[in-house]
Amino acid sequence: MKSLSQCILAATALTIGVSATGDEGPQRHFDVIASRFHFEPASLEVTEGDRVALTLRSADGTHGIAIPEFKVKATIPKGGAPVTVEFVAAKAGTFPFDCSEYCGSGHRQMKGRLVVAARAR
Repeated sequence: MKSLSQCILAATALTIGVSATGDEGPQRHFDVIASRFHFEPASLEVTEGDRVALTLRSADGTHGIAIPEFKVKATIPKGGAPVTVEFVAAKAGTFPFDCSEYCGSGHRQMKGRLVVAARAR
C-alpha cells in the first residue's frame, strides 16, 4: 500500500505541458521522481525535434540521470530540491536512461527509456 506522499509524488510525475515554440519544435515538459530503485515515469515519449525539459526530484537519497545519446547527465540531490535539464531530441529511436549516482543495491536496475518518434516529413 502506498502512502499519501508516495501517491502525491507519483501524481506529479505526469507530463504537465506541451507548448509550441519557434522552429525547434514543441517543448515537452516532464516531472520525474527518482526513488529507490526506479524513475516515475520510467518511459518518456516525445517527437524528433522536440525541446525536452525534465524537472527531476528525489523522493529519498541522492540519485542521478544519464541519457548518453543526448549528452544529458545530472545529479538529483536528496531532499526533493528540483533539478531541470533541457535538450533537443534530435534523433529518432529508443534511448535508455539510468541512474548515474550509486544509490544502493538496486542501483543497476534503476533504468528508464526515452522514446523519440520520427517526425513526419
